[in-house]
Amino acid sequence: MTTPDDTQLLDLIPPEAEIVRRIVDEVRRYPRIRRPLLRFLAADDFDELMAAVRENSDNIKLILERMGVVENRMGVMEERMGVMEERLASVEEATQRIPVIEERLTSVEESVARIPVLEEDIRYVRGQVDSLRGDFGRFRGESYERQCAEEIIPILDGYIAVAVLADREKIKDAFVRARQDGLISREELLDSYQPDIIARAAHDDSETENFAVVEASITFNRQDLENSARRARLIAKVTNVPSDPYLVTHHDWPGDMDDAALELGVTIIRHEVPEYATET
Repeated sequence: MTTPDDTQLLDLIPPEAEIVRRIVDEVRRYPRIRRPLLRFLAADDFDELMAAVRENSDNIKLILERMGVVENRMGVMEERMGVMEERLASVEEATQRIPVIEERLTSVEESVARIPVLEEDIRYVRGQVDSLRGDFGRFRGESYERQCAEEIIPILDGYIAVAVLADREKIKDAFVRARQDGLISREELLDSYQPDIIARAAHDDSETENFAVVEASITFNRQDLENSARRARLIAKVTNVPSDPYLVTHHDWPGDMDDAALELGVTIIRHEVPEYATET
């Protein structure tokens, strides 16, 4: 039997064997298997083969469908391989950047090594800031105290007719003698130097009738009230002159300070100074 050519190939397949026609139409595009296929179709038992195809058409369809699934999966795998190739290229690029990263890591390590030095610098600066704040606070306190001393007459108006500053040297001498005589402790001697202001009535030239022991604080707490009360008692004890404790402040104060002042016998006086008018 002569081998059919390409134009006769599909004509050899009965119309009812559609599956075989599809397979042959697909396969004949490949030169290496085309001629063996032509010889196969021209074989004497081709009619028997067609009968077998008809009887097993369902199975052949299932096989072809499975082949289609495999082809789809192969397509998915090819897509994934493409993604993996892209990722591999990205990894290769990242690998090329490793020297740069190592340089930056070295810079970071050097910066980390400097952290203890920076922390020490920060502690030093904070210490300096705290010191400046302390100095500024003392300056403001001393400034307020000085202004209160200059305005002691209006401050104590209503408590002392005309107030003047007491002679601190005389009071100091009295305390020194009391310490020498063993009447007071060293701590009490040092405490006698601490009152911000000691005032008396201006008309009292010979015998002092009363001292006003004043603590001047822009703001205050219970400790300031206790200091005023304690120092007034101490001055009265050493000088034998009745002494009343006062607390002069720029700001308003909470209500519990009124209770503490009443308990300690301290008079609180509000005295505003213009330069602290914006203080809160």
